[in-house]
Amino acid sequence: MNRSPTKRRQRTAGRREGWLQRAWRFWMNDIRSRRSCLGRALSIAAGVLVIVAVVLLIVGFVVARSDLFFPPETTSSRPPQHASALAPVPLPPSPTSLVLPEGLERAVVTHVADGDTIEVSLGGVTERVRLIGVDTPETSHPSRPVECFGREAKAFTRAMLEGQTVLLETDPSQDNRDRFNRLLRFVWLPDGRLVNYEIIAQGYGFEYTFRTPHRYQAQFEAAERAAREAQAGLWAPETCNGERVPAGDTTPVIRPSPIPSPIATPLPPSFDGCRTEPNATLAPNRPVAIVSIDKRAEIVTLRNISSEPVNLDGWTMCSMRGAQIHQGIGGVLAPGETRSFPRMGDRDVWSDNASDPGALYDAEGRLVAYWDE
Repeated sequence: MNRSPTKRRQRTAGRREGWLQRAWRFWMNDIRSRRSCLGRALSIAAGVLVIVAVVLLIVGFVVARSDLFFPPETTSSRPPQHASALAPVPLPPSPTSLVLPEGLERAVVTHVADGDTIEVSLGGVTERVRLIGVDTPETSHPSRPVECFGREAKAFTRAMLEGQTVLLETDPSQDNRDRFNRLLRFVWLPDGRLVNYEIIAQGYGFEYTFRTPHRYQAQFEAAERAAREAQAGLWAPETCNGERVPAGDTTPVIRPSPIPSPIATPLPPSFDGCRTEPNATLAPNRPVAIVSIDKRAEIVTLRNISSEPVNLDGWTMCSMRGAQIHQGIGGVLAPGETRSFPRMGDRDVWSDNASDPGALYDAEGRLVAYWDE
């Protein structure tokens, strides 16, 4: 039996329709076939629910497989173009012994507070993160001026991290949070660079061990030695020469004394267990001067500004606020030598959130130098 041309055209058109057109036509026919308003409303609602479910499935698939459209290497951090103005010394990247661990938490850096502290979005919550094992010059401490190379260190960290996706690594040897409720973490970039290490290696910070050695202490110490030998960043003589001094301060931190005697005008003994110091304004600050007190790292730096060696055995360094002794001062300082003395023991000595002057006494209990804040 011959089919009419009209029917053949209808069948051909039906085969050309896609499944979306057929589904749409079926839905419209179902709505029209309903006799009551309630039936039509139910048909419309059912169709809308199906459409929403399909859209959600498609969106979920795209998000879950975003690596199909954005390869991992495109999410690695590339410093902005202005970062080249920092002109970092081309030191080696993270050594091969530093391998990016698997299964780390992902976070997005939302703000860089200073060279060693950032803010991240972690699971929808904003967290402040303190980088483990590195200490950079201060830029935002409530009781300290901006230190030499502090702005450069902050700019370097911002260029590497701000707006980037990072991976956060914990260290069982360290606390989860510090006393300021900051998370303590190693921060990795997806390309395998350890940011904590890079800050030290490029000369923007110091290796920093708090109480117990951290996981990468040996690598960080090696990076600091290499940066110092290369006179990179804050180690350069024309920048900070490795010292913490206020930024923009053009006056010498220590004025060498022309008097070669160990103490030209000795003060009477005044050591009373670090409780009070009546001669604070009279401190000669020679033959040894206090160069800096890093209260967060619990490190005192002294310099022999005389022309003779000075034996520090039996000398006492006081934290006046807490009436505590900074143990570990001793040995012979050569003329012109600067040396740092980390505090011995696990007990904190210095207050880093309030004024805390320091006083240095010789073996006879006479005030030699006073560090006032």
